[in-house]
Amino acid sequence: MKTKSLRKGAVALTAAATLLPATASFAQEAPKLQIGGTTYTKWLYGNSRNQGAMFNFTTIPGEGAGENGIGTELELLLNARLSSAVEVRGRIHSRFSQNFWSNFGGFGKVTNDCVAGNCGEFDPRSNQYIKLRGMAVTLTPGYLIDSATIGANDFGQFDPFVVGRIRYIDRDNANGVLVQGSAFDRKLTYDVAGISLPRLWAGPNYSTGAFHTTDASYVFQGKYTVSEMFDVGGIFQYAIDNELNAGDLNPDNGRELYPRFRNGVGGLKAGFHLGSVLDVRGTFYRSYMHAEETNRFGDKPESGPSYVHKSFGFNGYSPTLAGKHEDNTWKVDVTLNDPLEVGLSLNAQAFSIGADYMAIMAARRESDVLLTEGHDATFAFPGPNNAKYGVFAGNPTVIGYGGWTNETQQLATINVDNEFTDFDEPMAETAIGWKGVTLNPVYSNGALDIAGEYSYITYNQNWQAWGDDTRALNNTQYPGAELDSGVLHNFRSAYQPFQEKQTHILVAKARYVLDLGRGLDVFGKVKYIHDNDKRLNDKKYLPYQDGDCPGGGVACANNRRVYGTDANGNTFSSGDDLYKNPGLVTQGDVTGYQWKPFDDISDDDRVLNYTSFNLGTGYQLTDDLYASLSYTKFLADLQDGNTAFQSYNLHQMVSGKHDKNLVSLKAKYILAGVEFGLEGQYLFGTYKPDYGSGFVPTTADEATAKDFGVEVGSLGFRNRFGGWNPLGTRSFEQMRLKAFMKAQF
Repeated sequence: MKTKSLRKGAVALTAAATLLPATASFAQEAPKLQIGGTTYTKWLYGNSRNQGAMFNFTTIPGEGAGENGIGTELELLLNARLSSAVEVRGRIHSRFSQNFWSNFGGFGKVTNDCVAGNCGEFDPRSNQYIKLRGMAVTLTPGYLIDSATIGANDFGQFDPFVVGRIRYIDRDNANGVLVQGSAFDRKLTYDVAGISLPRLWAGPNYSTGAFHTTDASYVFQGKYTVSEMFDVGGIFQYAIDNELNAGDLNPDNGRELYPRFRNGVGGLKAGFHLGSVLDVRGTFYRSYMHAEETNRFGDKPESGPSYVHKSFGFNGYSPTLAGKHEDNTWKVDVTLNDPLEVGLSLNAQAFSIGADYMAIMAARRESDVLLTEGHDATFAFPGPNNAKYGVFAGNPTVIGYGGWTNETQQLATINVDNEFTDFDEPMAETAIGWKGVTLNPVYSNGALDIAGEYSYITYNQNWQAWGDDTRALNNTQYPGAELDSGVLHNFRSAYQPFQEKQTHILVAKARYVLDLGRGLDVFGKVKYIHDNDKRLNDKKYLPYQDGDCPGGGVACANNRRVYGTDANGNTFSSGDDLYKNPGLVTQGDVTGYQWKPFDDISDDDRVLNYTSFNLGTGYQLTDDLYASLSYTKFLADLQDGNTAFQSYNLHQMVSGKHDKNLVSLKAKYILAGVEFGLEGQYLFGTYKPDYGSGFVPTTADEATAKDFGVEVGSLGFRNRFGGWNPLGTRSFEQMRLKAFMKAQF
């Protein structure tokens, strides 16, 4: 028994010795699941009393926007290491949308307008839904390639001019296959990806049509580091949106596809680096796009989701142009890093973004492709108060008189995206067509930091009649969006029919830390913009013949003036599609024109002198709490044509003097893994219209007063489409607040 027991013990020890390494190896390779997350609660308050959703801005019909309410979202982060070569990750995430605390999970539907939580308990916009996001598997086999990621990705490793990072709320909704590799001791690196096109916005008419499952963008980029002083690279992207071929009527051998939209972009890059002192980087891109020009997919939007614009009306919307287009874009950056060793550095950039440059997957926000600050975000939408089509009844402001308050980001796309943002977030603006130069000196010395900017910008779409005399003004291949009809640059408007524009931007800003207590921050900024746009600058584009409207209470004769002819002999006049003559109105004992006749090329000239001043201070009150208080004044002196122009008849006119004041309080508090933030704003000011002369003002009746919020009997004028432009001084006062709590676990 004893011998048998010893033998059994020896066998057990041998087995244990044999199995232990395997067991240790198995334990090492066992999947390890990590679960973390974030909960984010947001408070919004504003005296405009909008409560459409838990964010301040959207242009999407039915989504709603608001500045009042409290909401909470949850994000669960999942990560599993299956082995040293395989990792799995994903997210489960809710969204604010219309999920207010008071919405009680979507119950209590009151109306059918689907804003403010009224979508009901079965609609994800108001039922606190949770959605799978970011599901991906990453392989690192250790041979052939460095890694392969299959599934969700933000694709931020590419180039914002070509394939850009997806916005944060959809960061990993994009899916594809990404392969990354290297060679020659990583002197050569490359990234290759196939990305499914987002059907929501990556094609004509903000759609990839009906047959979308195989629509994709294919991208390759590589970089070769020749030496520490020199590197070269390139990138190429090709996107294709296919539809079922309507001419293939035989399904027995499958169905053929027909391209609805194609987009190719190629780029070359080079960098020269002279130690830590001089850095020079240059990029060149060429793009090609073709949106199907026949009626293969229908000739009207109601024909179906595959519809493609052949041209746009005067005020069209689309993330792509119509037809076929090719264009170039280039940029050169030079950095001198403190060459005199006195703390003074210089950044310089020359750039030109083609008017027809098109990259459907370029960054839409959260990137900044130009060195310039660009325009301020406080006036970012048409009208004096950031309204959509405020010249008409029922079109209120969408972001408020204050607009956004951070600096703008310039992007190389007309598909810019500011949806679902709050006033304290950065605003993106299209830089399509911009060309010029920016100088940015930076000085740092101890507690003092100073930076400046001078930018000169002109435009590749400085043209007349959309650059084509053979088409009518309402038959263009360029989507005008809201057109450039605000105080500053409308964020998604790259095109207008008549433009001859130049822009100068000057900025000086400084920050100094005073040695008081924990350190008192003092900061300030001055910004000046001079913008001059002659718009229509050739007499042949005026709508009617000289002397057509003689004045003295005599009606206009409507003798049209011709500016162009097409191949079929059809003639075009700007009066046919846009600049109609005024009728006669009587106010008291005066009879005259309803608006000034458009009879002089200076009647639409635009000259802007814009200045903003900012001064503030911040202090670390405790180890956990930092607060700052600042004041900003915005002054805009704008002469924007005459009533002959009328902001393309669609928007409130903005000519005159704008005086806006902003007092802002910010605070940040961190407590053991929980972060609190707050920004409260008080805005006040005036707008004094100046619409020139040559017309007879009329008074507002009760219906007009109700529709436009003006006093009965106040002066104004009706435009060509029946909209109302008030002439009296407008005063405004707006309060708004955003606070948040973010807890990570």
